[in-house]
Amino acid sequence: MPLRLIIENATAEELARGVAAAEAVFESSGISCEDAMSGMLAVELWDMKGFPEDAEPSEEQDAAATIWFKAERAACEACCAGWPEDKVVRAHRVLGIGPVEPRVKTANLATWPDRQRRYREIIERLETATGPDRQLDIDICYVMGWVNEPGTPEKAGELGLPYLTGNLAEVAAITEKSLQGWTIEIDQDPCDAHIIEPERDGDDDEDMNVAAWRCPDVYLHMEKPPANAAIALTLAAMRLQADSFLPQAW
Repeated sequence: MPLRLIIENATAEELARGVAAAEAVFESSGISCEDAMSGMLAVELWDMKGFPEDAEPSEEQDAAATIWFKAERAACEACCAGWPEDKVVRAHRVLGIGPVEPRVKTANLATWPDRQRRYREIIERLETATGPDRQLDIDICYVMGWVNEPGTPEKAGELGLPYLTGNLAEVAAITEKSLQGWTIEIDQDPCDAHIIEPERDGDDDEDMNVAAWRCPDVYLHMEKPPANAAIALTLAAMRLQADSFLPQAW
């Protein structure tokens, strides 16, 4: 996926210069931008949780995050080269991967600030859910922009919303449609789910692998596994959206 740089008032040429500087950092480090972003997200989410000792990122994730932050600084310095000192942009959440604006935002611009704010709450509720929960189902649909306003479990039924916390087949169908070509792996005992990016250039080590509970490096997102497989896959899919919900410059 391409890098994006969002700096207000920068020209296309300046932005391209910044992206090239970031790409050079990733190339020289030997760490892909996807792996570096995954490390950065692990550090950011650990921060959001209040730095709990049992959820500290691994050494590999911390090292990857360091490369991301270095690339972001390089991008800002290159983009803003020659600008007045008071106009130079600080390297903080201006570098990303993928489209300039995430689809989850453009799905409903009016509700985006509230939906962006609620993302972390949704992750925490999925992590601690004990079983199917129609209130959580409709809240996820709202945060993703699939419905225009928050609702009740009864409203979820009226609208025919998917059973995101109770029906694995429904969740799998939605995930496969939105992530065509990606691999979905489900574990039943204990429950877990992995969403794996398609191979690039035949190098498996470079593929992004997002887990609901246990990461490939054995890092655990939470103490206990998800309550069921539907929750596990929904949680993995929501974790994959983390970069879109972080308070970037969009």
